[in-house]
Amino acid sequence: MDWSRTKSIFIWVFLILNLFLYTQYLENYNEGQLIEVLGETTKIEARLKEDNITYIALPNNNESAAYYSGEIKKFSPAEIPFFANQITQIENENKLIVTMEKPVKLQENGGRNPYVEFLNSHVHEGEAYVLWDVNEEKKEATFFQKVNNLTLYYNVRGYVKIYWNDDNRVYAYEQTMLEKHEKVDKQQNLLTSIQVLQILYGKNLLKPDSQILEMNLGYSTIVQLTQTQVFAPTWEVRVKLADGTQEIHFVDAVQGKIVEIQNDLSE
Repeated sequence: MDWSRTKSIFIWVFLILNLFLYTQYLENYNEGQLIEVLGETTKIEARLKEDNITYIALPNNNESAAYYSGEIKKFSPAEIPFFANQITQIENENKLIVTMEKPVKLQENGGRNPYVEFLNSHVHEGEAYVLWDVNEEKKEATFFQKVNNLTLYYNVRGYVKIYWNDDNRVYAYEQTMLEKHEKVDKQQNLLTSIQVLQILYGKNLLKPDSQILEMNLGYSTIVQLTQTQVFAPTWEVRVKLADGTQEIHFVDAVQGKIVEIQNDLSE
């Protein structure tokens, strides 16, 4: 009997058996995970329905995103962007305070939003910002800078705010900017929209008789106090309460943590 040949056959048989058993384990594990996810999804949907919490069509995404970094833009007098009709001052090296010599009328152009139209026509790299809020009472509009083409929420180093008078003419704006955006990690799998609602519901942040108005993917800043900052993928969830008021919740799209964001642009 060729013992060496027999031993080789046994080794191959055991390898094939182990491979088969491992494959079966993976199939059973993945099936169990799928059942668990489907069960949790069904459970949260039932609970939302019981509390009369309604929502629009949720984003159906299997997206991934990476963490990004950026540096605070420091303006020097030689780098001040030139626009006619504007007087520009630099504050603390990182903020432009701009006054219009002759206030500019807010007006639509081809159906475009008048605030966005002003931004794109009169602000340095205006296309790098997205409209976040318009306060008609205070007569000011706030734009947030984009990172990886997604909104960066409430970063004091990446925004534009414009001010207008009673004649709907912009008389001033201020601007800060983050530059040199770079990916700092590999792509991360993101929580789905229904998983985010499950997290908010579990934290008692979704009130009965409320409505989920929209869910958007953006970025939040992990630390704002350094020259180089890091941004995490973040879900933005807008909710309309029974009394008509609105709340906005932010959830880390990778780790599922509630993100506490100071919802103003003070230092």
